[in-house]
Amino acid sequence: MKFKNITIEVPSWLSEEEVRRIVKEVIARLSGRISIEELREELNIGPGDLVEDLELYDVEKLKFKEKERLK
Repeated sequence: MKFKNITIEVPSWLSEEEVRRIVKEVIARLSGRISIEELREELNIGPGDLVEDLELYDVEKLKFKEKERLK
């Protein structure tokens, strides 16, 4: 995988932790992945509602598998 370095300017009131969270979210969305926290929020599932942890899934791979299954 190739990487690019970028430089961004952020407001001084924005914490470094928040910037990292935002950047990780943007990168995840660009790669077609969604975090567990986002999935729980989308499905309205609280952390205590699940009995086992979920894994990250590659959306494109899942789409491909589904297309193959439907053939």
